[in-house]
Amino acid sequence: MQQKVLIVDDDAGIRDTLSDLVRLLGYSTSTAENGLKAMELFDDGPYLCVFTDIMMPKMTGLELIKEVKARDVSTPVVVITGYASVEMAIDAMKYGASDFISKPFKMKQIEFILKKVEREKKLLQENKRFSEELTLHRLIDHLSGQLEKSVEEISTLHAISDKITRLKGIKDLVNTMVDVAGEILDTADVCFYLLDGATGKFIDLDSGNIAELNRGIMEGNIVRDRVPGSFDGQDLEILFPLMIEDRLFGALRVVSSNGIDSSKEAKLSYLLQRIVERMENVVLYEGLYENILSTLDSMAKILDARDPHTSRHSTRVTELSMRIGKALGLSDEDLDVLKVSASLHDIGKVGVPDKILLKKGKLTVEEMNIIKKHPDIGFDILSSIIPMKKDAEIIRHHHERYDGKGYPMGLKGEDIPFLSRIITLADAFDAMTSDRPYRKALPYSVALQEIKRCRGTQFDPGIVDMFIRKVITPKI
Repeated sequence: MQQKVLIVDDDAGIRDTLSDLVRLLGYSTSTAENGLKAMELFDDGPYLCVFTDIMMPKMTGLELIKEVKARDVSTPVVVITGYASVEMAIDAMKYGASDFISKPFKMKQIEFILKKVEREKKLLQENKRFSEELTLHRLIDHLSGQLEKSVEEISTLHAISDKITRLKGIKDLVNTMVDVAGEILDTADVCFYLLDGATGKFIDLDSGNIAELNRGIMEGNIVRDRVPGSFDGQDLEILFPLMIEDRLFGALRVVSSNGIDSSKEAKLSYLLQRIVERMENVVLYEGLYENILSTLDSMAKILDARDPHTSRHSTRVTELSMRIGKALGLSDEDLDVLKVSASLHDIGKVGVPDKILLKKGKLTVEEMNIIKKHPDIGFDILSSIIPMKKDAEIIRHHHERYDGKGYPMGLKGEDIPFLSRIITLADAFDAMTSDRPYRKALPYSVALQEIKRCRGTQFDPGIVDMFIRKVITPKI
């Protein structure tokens, strides 16, 4: 008979995804959208375990854990988290949670937890065969010790997880993996070897030398061996495979004269699991992000092409914004954001009709109000793309004025995002020095006088000063 798992989350997508993965592992499932519904289903058990979110309407996950444990203390509860705080995870453990699972879900992670709760539940059920009083005292002592250990373990694992999720590049992830593994195994020698797919050889990333490792690692299994150690002794060598999409990416080599206890090895396995998840996400993220940028860049070029008078406007504004940003000494990260935001600053004009956008005469008040919606339209387009939330906010405010008389929100001075203020100046200068349907391009000298006149009213005075001193004046 299949063992059943109860899945509780107010997000239908998460319930369905987790349920599908659990069923693929050979278990049956029941799902509930909140704690009250879950307790109704609980009587239809028994359940192997319960997966539950914490923040839910009607009954929180912590309240659900108490209810489950009150009815059957032997039913393990696994908490579903994003990147939850250490305090929330510890609270869940105090209420009786056995473990936690992070989003996005991984089949191996789910399988590991289900096997673990099976063992724990079997142990608790066996304990019931002892006398109730003796079992109770021992169980209390055991759970007290387990709680302290779990709090320590969960704090360590969250620290590892938090450190890893902040990293973006593969090289940083590999370096961090070696550093954290060295901290966990403080008396061991730790290094990482990259598998060269073309030659099938392992390369030491620090020295570039080729390393001869036990070929058993090629099967993707942990390999243990004895190697010559200090003072004519033998050390324990353990090779941990780093698998990405079921292919060997490299091997973490640990050499210890004292061996490694099971607790440290478990932490090391967790570290590698999170490193692999992050590497997969980085590769996926970079690919998706590049595709998104390519699509949006094409939209911006199409937008420029709608009007021959503004052809390559986005490109020129981007180039000018980058020159200003570099003159201001912006960081590489801010320059990257500035480049994307400037190139897409007018993306919202896709929602403006051609008869208004290309009108040669003066715009009516109603037409001008429609034009003024394009920063908000651009924000709406980009803000739903998680990696571009910061860019979306910058684009939304590129028509604000330093004196607070701009749009769409009438922000003033330092309240306007700094990168938006750079784009505002670059956009205005290019608009003045380019042909428009209603007038010919102004000479640079005239446009520069207008920029000076609007210093402190339309434009940030500090940016104007830098623009005149280091960006435009040397070019005139």
